[in-house]
Amino acid sequence: MELDSVYRMYRPLLLSIAYRMLGSVTHAEDLVQDAFVTVQQQNSNKEGEPVRNLKAYLCKIVTNRCLDYLKSSRNKREVYVGPWLPEPLVQDYAAVPATASAEGQDPLQMIVLEDTISYAFLFLLERLTPIERAVFILREAFEYDYRDIADFVNKTELGCRKIYSRLKRKIQDEPPAELISSAQSEQLVLRFLHATATGDMEGLFAMLAEDIVLYSDGGGKVMAAINPITSSKRVLAFIQGLTSKGDGQGSVRLVIVNGQLGFVLSSPSEPYPTVVSLEFKDDRVQRIYLVRNPDKLRHLKLG
Repeated sequence: MELDSVYRMYRPLLLSIAYRMLGSVTHAEDLVQDAFVTVQQQNSNKEGEPVRNLKAYLCKIVTNRCLDYLKSSRNKREVYVGPWLPEPLVQDYAAVPATASAEGQDPLQMIVLEDTISYAFLFLLERLTPIERAVFILREAFEYDYRDIADFVNKTELGCRKIYSRLKRKIQDEPPAELISSAQSEQLVLRFLHATATGDMEGLFAMLAEDIVLYSDGGGKVMAAINPITSSKRVLAFIQGLTSKGDGQGSVRLVIVNGQLGFVLSSPSEPYPTVVSLEFKDDRVQRIYLVRNPDKLRHLKLG
């Protein structure tokens, strides 16, 4: 099979693995491109024996390069200013049809359309070690068998089974965000936005879970909360503070953030927009994620 055909066939899969591993669109694209360059060079130089399963070989290359990147970036994460949030994948809400066709779609857009891992779940994966993350993603999201996973991450099959089993129990003890229907999500998000826009603080407070947490990622580049904001009273006060500073000229646009309804906040006084994702539980807002770091928004078309 020609390498160009292989590139078109497997690039979406590899981007999806890399994005889940890294939480970064930019670095996912770079690593996937580098994997294909490596294979192309090997073919040109005719090094070693021919690859029998090119798909598995590419997945192994990408997985290992993601592991190397995560290990090397751990120190950077430790000195990161404020909470570190993954780069969001964003689509215009009105542009998402009920049954989207894969034809002509960019691979990253296809990840959005097909993704069942919400932004909240992607954030949860950040708490895992690189190896744990690789094993869980390859098994849970892509249903690879343990033999392949063991080969990808250079571990034993038994070891991978134990890692996955342990993580499943751990995550079941702390369930991720609910995947709610589009209609229910739209209703809740619109209620949240209406209460905020009209100053209905009582209505807004009623929507917030008592143990809500708000994460704001500015990366030290723009204004953002340095620490997570916990409890409904503190989150309400934070939102009140934001709305009181507004000049009334800002705009709100509904978007799809990693397969779930969210919104983008823009203001003439701010050089970059803010992508907001809400996590719900029992019709209340459990987590709020504000992505403000401009480095994590450059891959998006939010103009």
